[in-house]
Amino acid sequence: MAISVDKVYKKVLSILNKEARGFMTPDEFAKLGSQVQLDILDKAFFEYNKAIARQSMGRGGQGYADLPRKIQDTIDPFYATTSISLTNGVGTLPTFYNIIDVSTDSRLTQIERIEKSKLSFLLSSPLTSPSTIFPIYYVTGSTLAVNPVTISSIDMDYISVPVDPNWNYEVDVNGALTFVTNDSVDFQLHPSDEVELVIGILKYAGVVIKDPSIIQAAGQEEMIKKQTEN
Repeated sequence: MAISVDKVYKKVLSILNKEARGFMTPDEFAKLGSQVQLDILDKAFFEYNKAIARQSMGRGGQGYADLPRKIQDTIDPFYATTSISLTNGVGTLPTFYNIIDVSTDSRLTQIERIEKSKLSFLLSSPLTSPSTIFPIYYVTGSTLAVNPVTISSIDMDYISVPVDPNWNYEVDVNGALTFVTNDSVDFQLHPSDEVELVIGILKYAGVVIKDPSIIQAAGQEEMIKKQTEN
């Protein structure tokens, strides 16, 4: 699933033109769109945590009212899996937003994450020392270190960093921009995030939306959110 970069750009330009706010270049649009995409992904984790907390208190629902599942659906497009080869227990991490799970290459043994500062304590006793049955790992910058170092490869499930959107174009003889699908990159967000994406880009562009129908719709959405949180 994805959201058409061409569709979003045209919507943004249409509103900008209506509000007489000028023209947003494809490069400006891509930079703002990239930031908003990250904002929406970050917000989804926060909303998911709140929804899980409400559900644990018996305030959740099922079916269409299952909010944790709905929010999870918006995060899933960024779910990825990779295999990492290790040299002396150390491997290079992919660009990630959040690590979900790390396991041995057979996926039979989960590897527990620890803080690097606790490693010396774990190694100080045979009872707590990592083993192939109870392996551990820690993250340092762009690398991941596994103990015991005899483990040669791992599988990692993670949330990837969204790819930057790109509205590729050609310039015709009149100087007009024409959308080109080659090398264009759509937003990786779930289709349900399209409205928030457009509004977010406009907010970053400093646009004040004065259309009464949009203001009314935003007010109704805010009311619904308050009702679900209470």
